[in-house]
Amino acid sequence: MSQPYERLDSRKKKKKVVKNAARFFGFEEKLKREEFKLKGKEVFMISRELEEVLKKIRVEDKLVCAGIKVGEVGKKFRFTLEGAFFLAKKEKKKVYIDEKAEMLFLYGRDVFSSSIEKVSRDVKENDTVFVCNRFGDVIGIGRARFDIKEIARKGERVAVENLVDRGEYLRKEKLYASF
Repeated sequence: MSQPYERLDSRKKKKKVVKNAARFFGFEEKLKREEFKLKGKEVFMISRELEEVLKKIRVEDKLVCAGIKVGEVGKKFRFTLEGAFFLAKKEKKKVYIDEKAEMLFLYGRDVFSSSIEKVSRDVKENDTVFVCNRFGDVIGIGRARFDIKEIARKGERVAVENLVDRGEYLRKEKLYASF
């Protein structure tokens, strides 16, 4: 059973939050090329081709979900890991870490200043940032404890707090046995 229709003003507010996030994180072009659908608080990204197919077969009102869940809308837009991977293509709000820090980050640890190889110029204190490995792959989402000038100073202090990382899937308690 699909969710009831949302009030129009609530839907407009959510779309505005997504547009503001697109501007802040630099995925405005993706927002123009792909179709973004709201289902309650969840935001899904659907290709234009799939959108056309769904319109032709007229299943949209019965559809539970389609595409890739890229985030959730509240007062702010919160990325999923998949959303961060697909939407964070520009050099905005990114912190690149070395190989050792990558391993530790994927185990749930925070990032120290001495492990950071490169930081995009727009990172400010308390910003949500994409944590990338040396190849530019988004491996997680963190919160910057300092702005770019402070992060650049090498030292043994936490510069980026781990909010969620790709290792999270492996650390979750297994819900079933494979045999």
